[in-house]
Amino acid sequence: MQYTGQNHDVGEMRCISADLDDGILTVALNRPEQRNLLDVAMTLEMVSLLQAVHFDTQVRVVVLRGAGAGFCAGLDIADFQDAGRHGEAALRAARDAANDWRARRLRLLPQPVLAMVHGFCEGGALAILAGCDIVLAAEDAHFALSAADAGALTEGPLARSLCGVMLPRAASYHALTGAAFDGREAERNGLATHSLPAAELEAQTYALARELAAKDEIALRLTKETLLHVADMSWDGALSFTAAKFAELKALQAGRQSPRAGAIESFLAGKTKPGLGG
Repeated sequence: MQYTGQNHDVGEMRCISADLDDGILTVALNRPEQRNLLDVAMTLEMVSLLQAVHFDTQVRVVVLRGAGAGFCAGLDIADFQDAGRHGEAALRAARDAANDWRARRLRLLPQPVLAMVHGFCEGGALAILAGCDIVLAAEDAHFALSAADAGALTEGPLARSLCGVMLPRAASYHALTGAAFDGREAERNGLATHSLPAAELEAQTYALARELAAKDEIALRLTKETLLHVADMSWDGALSFTAAKFAELKALQAGRQSPRAGAIESFLAGKTKPGLGG
């Protein structure tokens, strides 16, 4: 079913597509003839979509993918510099928006976000992956950073993303050399969660999405919030923060059957026996 938003109208979408099915929202970067390059129009559509999704309780999980032969070939630099078409003020706003949705809006969605990467994923597209919670990549996917080869700088959300998810030595090597790598290496260097045979990628991604959609959405949301913050805290701060989050979880779950309570009830009734294959 085409997604239209619950409390926020997403407007007409030409550069992305969004379909909601049983709580799973599939968002596809949809400029296959242009290798799904992120241009000004796609940027504005994505900002509007993420704003709607953030507050939509119908959406339990987001799957982000590319249409056609690959995921995304990065930023459409020419479009972001075309003042004759867009105007200088609009371009400045679009550049800020492109940074904002990749570095902040995607990362702060309350729902789990899965990226499904096939074909190519290049340049600024790697920053998109850093905003996702889980990244599944085809073993033969092609990842590349081209800034060094073009005499440019790895900057903005891309630079921060590489430092945040990739092993430091791998981030330095690929940013400095521009050397391409595949899905297996993306898993080894931390950019991808898992790499899979291309023929299995879609089925495995949606199996995982369905598994997440069946879990307690409050627990998932607070888990995301916790993991976003505790890495930069002291041990004592992290313990206090997680204790407060656990209290918040119990307060929000009050009055309804939680998976944990259901599991305890099932155990006490003798229906399940954890550790014994029951």
